[in-house]
Amino acid sequence: MPDSQSYKLQQQRRKRKWRDKVKIVPVEPVAEEISEQTLTRCQGCPNHRSQPGKFRILINDGCFLCDSCYRNEFPATAMLDEESNFYRNVREIQHNIKGAILDHVAELKQPASLDVDAAGALRGESSSASSFPSEIECRKCLEKGVFRSCCKSYYCHQCYFQSGHCPRCDKEAPLTGLAAGLSKEDPGRMAVALSWFISALIITIAITLLALLCWNASTLPVTISGVQCLGWLPTCNLTVCIEHNGLEESGAFLPATQPYKDCDRATSVHQVIASACVYDWEAYIWSNHSIGYDLCISSPREEHVSSSHPLLLYTNENAGVHVFDDDFEFPLKKASAPWQEIINGRYSDACGVNRNPSERGNHGSFRPQDNKNALVFGGKQRRHAITPALNVEFGGKVEFYLKLGPLIQDDLNSECQAAFEGDVILEYNTKNAWMTIGTYPAWRYRGESFQHISEVIPSEAKSNSTQFRIRQPTFDEMRDHWAIDDFRVLSTLNPHWKDSAEYEQLEDVKLAQCCLDTNQCSFFDKKRISFDSDHCDNTSVGRRLKVSELLILFTILTAVGKLLYQLVSSRFTRVVKSIQEHHLAKDDFVVQEGTTLFPRKKFVVISSLPFQYSVTFLLCGMVLLTTYRLLHASMIFRCLRRENTDDLLCRTNDVPFYFYIFSAFCLDTRVVRTLLRRVFFVENPWHRNQLEVKVDLHPDMRYMRVGMGIVPLGEITELHAKSCFFSWFICFCYIFGGLPLALGSLTIQSFELGPRFEAISPILGS
Repeated sequence: MPDSQSYKLQQQRRKRKWRDKVKIVPVEPVAEEISEQTLTRCQGCPNHRSQPGKFRILINDGCFLCDSCYRNEFPATAMLDEESNFYRNVREIQHNIKGAILDHVAELKQPASLDVDAAGALRGESSSASSFPSEIECRKCLEKGVFRSCCKSYYCHQCYFQSGHCPRCDKEAPLTGLAAGLSKEDPGRMAVALSWFISALIITIAITLLALLCWNASTLPVTISGVQCLGWLPTCNLTVCIEHNGLEESGAFLPATQPYKDCDRATSVHQVIASACVYDWEAYIWSNHSIGYDLCISSPREEHVSSSHPLLLYTNENAGVHVFDDDFEFPLKKASAPWQEIINGRYSDACGVNRNPSERGNHGSFRPQDNKNALVFGGKQRRHAITPALNVEFGGKVEFYLKLGPLIQDDLNSECQAAFEGDVILEYNTKNAWMTIGTYPAWRYRGESFQHISEVIPSEAKSNSTQFRIRQPTFDEMRDHWAIDDFRVLSTLNPHWKDSAEYEQLEDVKLAQCCLDTNQCSFFDKKRISFDSDHCDNTSVGRRLKVSELLILFTILTAVGKLLYQLVSSRFTRVVKSIQEHHLAKDDFVVQEGTTLFPRKKFVVISSLPFQYSVTFLLCGMVLLTTYRLLHASMIFRCLRRENTDDLLCRTNDVPFYFYIFSAFCLDTRVVRTLLRRVFFVENPWHRNQLEVKVDLHPDMRYMRVGMGIVPLGEITELHAKSCFFSWFICFCYIFGGLPLALGSLTIQSFELGPRFEAISPILGS
């Protein structure tokens, strides 16, 4: 027992000994690891530089500073370093260059506008406070960096743009350049959706307009002279009645020649009634609607559209001349309807009148008469009407409206007695023998209204001396009354009229256009037809400016006005000269002392001499070629050599046109010169330098110079990298814009391109 008790006591004694020596320490949480780069980053430089620093024992709070910042804060202590002055200066320059680049990169992410005398900085003049704002502390927070100047003080980015105004004078400080694009707020879904909708709407409208243009070009009306109807979606909306004046030596009918003459009820013998459209609005208006329009032979947009006014196309069976036309109204049309014989027929409304008269035109000075009478037949023995001998050598048709007396209850008191048996027939006579064309039974044509009848002239009746007779062979003398209205005979044209030597279509029209000096009679047209104003019969109105000439004159006046404005403004106002006005200074790109923090960078663009000179020869050659074409077409060379004895071609009143040629030449050469110097950078072959792109990142300057042009960096809002295809497309657009369009608008007039291409000249001038 004692032994066991002593053993236990000994064990307890040992436990107390170790319990007194060992204490349980609670486990504390392990702190997060901090990288060495974070612990050793210079806390004196801006965050975007990430400059490593060294711990200095004299710095409070355990801050790290780089060598440059340490030397600025503690210059005396820094002098104890073992580095030589040479290595210290090299490291200082490297640090400054690297810091400037990092500052500029950060400035691109959050740039700002600049309000300093940029022109003075370009000339090398330093600021009043110091040569470089980066060596001046911010007046508000006393920090250093790349600053903004305002009120003769400098502020850092954060202080200057914190409130959007200058901290001292409250001047607005909006963001410019790339910062304006980077700082844009999210517009939201509604704004984006609305912008997409507007874009889709614009594209839809453009496609619709293009489709309408194509449809308009494919459905343009075609006229008998081949001219183009003017206007947007033009139609043959004129219904004209013109006198016919075209006959071959054989007596066959040809189309009426221009200028057209409106029908006259008392004197017109042969008439043409058709739909027409205007092809020269100036001539149409200035001639009081006598010229400038032509007859339509097709109009795809209207041919299948029903209307109260039918489309009278001058083609097929309608292409002809009304050799006989009578509406039985007063005064009588004795010239166009000289009836040879009328038996028991009188002009009256006893049987009513036709309420749907044939179209007779309503244009110019001609107006159709109101339908108040018809030719009513009654009486004994014979009832008929015979036309004189008519020329229907190439066929035609006979048209009229027929009505026989209707069946009514009070027949005895009616002036138009009912027709029971009296049929009416239409006959023709060529060789003293009457032949029937058509028979019209009484039971079918009696009623309350007139019915239209159109009969094609049979081949046996085609001759240059054919008579037509309408009669009632059998009838009851007390009844069977009948009436006709709007009786006329159409004689078709010679099918080969286009090959006829007698058909000269446009000479008189061109003379009339030149007398009125419309836009469709150019200077060269007058030369071609040897125009003389003495042949105009007092219709000449002098010389009017064409559209292309008006555009050139407007451009000249605009340029002169701009020049005068610049002279006046520079004389009577004080204009602050911009960067562009100093880009030719000799010391422009001379690096001043102390500018190593903001070096001027220069890049050389590899040029392609074959391409540049090819563009030069193309543009200059086109200018010279169009100028030669204009002078040659105006026959000035022949006049100078005195080879032409015609005084009409070498008259003194051509001087204004040569003035427009000279003005157009000056305008085009100016455009070509600007393109070659500022876009394609073509210089003199004997004194050629490589194209240089120079960039100055100095806060007081901040610009990019490409060749002769200067672009302030604050005006650059977006940067995009374009494809090679896009660059070639832009190059093509520049070349097209450099073509001699002013000279070309005048040159187009010297070619006989036809009436469908007359709009090219004003389009090029525009």
